[in-house]
Amino acid sequence: MNEKNRPDGRDSRHYNAEPSRLLDELIEDIRVLQANLKSKYSFVIDPYYEDIMYKCGMFLSRSLGSTIPEDFSRINLIESEPIFILSSAKRIIHSIDQRVQLKQIGNGSYAKVFSYNDPYYNCSFAVKRALKDLHSDELERFRKEFNDLRNLDSPFIIKVYRYDEENNEYVMELADDNLDDFILKRHNNGLNLETRRVLVIQLLKAFEYIHSKGLLHRDISCTNILVKSYNDGQVWLKVSDFGLVKRLDSTLTRQGTEIKGSLNDITDLTAIGFENYEVRHETYALGQVIYFIITGKIANYHRETNKELKSFILKAISPDKEKRFLNIGEMRVEVLSKVFPSLRESQKT
Repeated sequence: MNEKNRPDGRDSRHYNAEPSRLLDELIEDIRVLQANLKSKYSFVIDPYYEDIMYKCGMFLSRSLGSTIPEDFSRINLIESEPIFILSSAKRIIHSIDQRVQLKQIGNGSYAKVFSYNDPYYNCSFAVKRALKDLHSDELERFRKEFNDLRNLDSPFIIKVYRYDEENNEYVMELADDNLDDFILKRHNNGLNLETRRVLVIQLLKAFEYIHSKGLLHRDISCTNILVKSYNDGQVWLKVSDFGLVKRLDSTLTRQGTEIKGSLNDITDLTAIGFENYEVRHETYALGQVIYFIITGKIANYHRETNKELKSFILKAISPDKEKRFLNIGEMRVEVLSKVFPSLRESQKT
């Protein structure tokens, strides 16, 4: 029905006879079931779909097809929510409304990010809202970002909860800082070597998991890696901003895609195209983040005085891709078995 009800007017709004008949019969079957099922099998219909079914019943015909009314909106298929709900189940419907004060905390090329305190849960969440002027492919990428995050399950990746089709926004876990501010503005002088080592391990675990799912982030930076601090003193990194993710089945990663990502290898990617981004570009950016966690700096790598750390970062960002780390596992071995032991020794002297 959505295919026949296109906003660009390319279709005649005529819903063909066969699907029109089948949908009308299906709605009638649902009504019969709802009227006859009792006790623990009785159910209610999600209010949104209840309204859609009622409106469909007003124009569907079982012969010759149906004309979709001009005021009939395209149907938002909310895949993460049930259509039929057992009457015995308690369903909590909770969403952002005008009574909640949103505070803008971030702004990017595709979206704005807000925070708000949820009076029901008595805690704070973040909302990422797509900009109003996004093209259709950009909006599709925004939705895919939510779906990718929803399908990932790691303590080191920001968690998302619900997508709002009407406002093109989604609710997600609220972090306290991004990595850049956490280190440079607040804790650079107070972070000991062991804490920095823990943060590096968390970062490596996050990207090992992301890569294991067949994804490349493509937008690694110290502002896209968030930090959540807990009352027990623990600090956890949370990778966010999956809007530039490259996946094997993507139709959005195409030739001519604009190169983005502040830590990316612009020289090589300009030559080969952003669509040809691969693991050695990911380790190129990731190496710089690891160096930043350890030192609080992203620059002047050739002046690094620790031999093992200098060797690590120069390998990660080598102009010759053949000399770079081939995967996260290689980075893990070198940074944990060579770099941190060397830094410990340097502290002793």
